[in-house]
Amino acid sequence: MLTIYPPREELADLLVTGPFADALRVAIQVRGLSLERLQHRLRMRGAPISVTALSYWQSGRRRPERPESLMALAHLEDVLGLPETALSRLLGPPRPRGRSRRRELPARAPWDGSGLVLTAQHDRVDVASCGGVRGVRSRQVMQATSAGVDRWILCQETGSTQPALTAVRSCRVGRVARERTNGVLVAELLFDEPMSAGDSIAIEYELIYPHPTVEHMHFRRFAGRVHDYVLEIKFPVESPPASCEQFASGPAGTEMFGGARPAPVDAWGYAHAAALDFGPGLYGMRWTAAANASGSSSQGA
Repeated sequence: MLTIYPPREELADLLVTGPFADALRVAIQVRGLSLERLQHRLRMRGAPISVTALSYWQSGRRRPERPESLMALAHLEDVLGLPETALSRLLGPPRPRGRSRRRELPARAPWDGSGLVLTAQHDRVDVASCGGVRGVRSRQVMQATSAGVDRWILCQETGSTQPALTAVRSCRVGRVARERTNGVLVAELLFDEPMSAGDSIAIEYELIYPHPTVEHMHFRRFAGRVHDYVLEIKFPVESPPASCEQFASGPAGTEMFGGARPAPVDAWGYAHAAALDFGPGLYGMRWTAAANASGSSSQGA
């Protein structure tokens, strides 16, 4: 069980449960910056936003929905020392009018992981014969933008099935928190030593599910641009899927690249998708199990 102390303890809970306005308000409190100072820092990043808008966001009177507001929110997460999409994924779908507070799952937790830029990601997903995901092995390459960074915060949407986390290379597992109601796993992946600004690191970790998952898909959300993303899906040779396709959407949820595209499965049971200089947005693959397969499959990150 993860233990951190107020007000970070409150922020950790809010980044799991929401709502967005409360999480933003406490994140600003933890960072200790005035709204005017936040506005200045965002303007310096090319993401102008008014103090009034920031005030409305943290009070719940309004929420960021337009593309330019969502881009400003991505910068705001970094300014507040939160990992990518920590706040934006509390927003859920756009609401037409009224006070609906439906939310999607959060991305990350507040006890840092800032100071790192993700430059490359490689996910290899192992699919069971029923079509469900048995495990995901991930390799990440990151660059430090400040000195002293010594961990990456992993936040994985796992659904109702809680996987076991194993550090494979160049990291070790630190504190772990599991929010079972919404199916979120948050964990520290600790480096061997603190990084210097400009240094890069490649880490590898694996999630193994106790039984195959339900959803037949795997995806990643990227709050900023990633230079290289490769997604491989390994199907049993004897149980290829009935269909497999890759898909992508922008930060506002709009489909990219003209919609979903077929992803062929080769003779070894592999399908893959690759994206260069992608983001912000969502990129993934989904498949349909063969008619004779039993059970179902994956959740994204």
